[in-house]
Amino acid sequence: MRLAIVIEGEQNSGKTSTIKEFVMLFTGRKLKQMRRGWQHIFLNPSFRSIRFICYCLPASPSETGVKLGKHFKNSVPQVLVLAEQPSGINYSDTYNFLNNNGYTIIPFRILKSSGSLDWERFESSNKSTKLANRANDIADSIRNYINSNNLI
Repeated sequence: MRLAIVIEGEQNSGKTSTIKEFVMLFTGRKLKQMRRGWQHIFLNPSFRSIRFICYCLPASPSETGVKLGKHFKNSVPQVLVLAEQPSGINYSDTYNFLNNNGYTIIPFRILKSSGSLDWERFESSNKSTKLANRANDIADSIRNYINSNNLI
């Protein structure tokens, strides 16, 4: 079973910041910049020897112009956490790739509006709270996926 967490939002909406916060919160590492690559996530901080390994693509294929198939021409990760733009040039290709490779897709959409909801755009006054809540939402969805599919 393959899993894809897709953070959708317009350009400069906080997609990369959300992925970065998720990685920092669940690895315990401080990152200055989020880069693509493998991450060892601890979904339960009490059991740090149980790791959840995922591949993160913080810059959307629509923004970079590089389709997912080019990133993964030799092997396809079991778990992906990636950003994508709903109106982006590679949006359809991203979802086609995920569907064709048997991923269960869990999307999260960052809304265009600013407001009090966690998945609305953040401002400097609520940035840290919203990003932490988004990271926890992502972790909860992964835990639910694991539990509902009896993977552990």
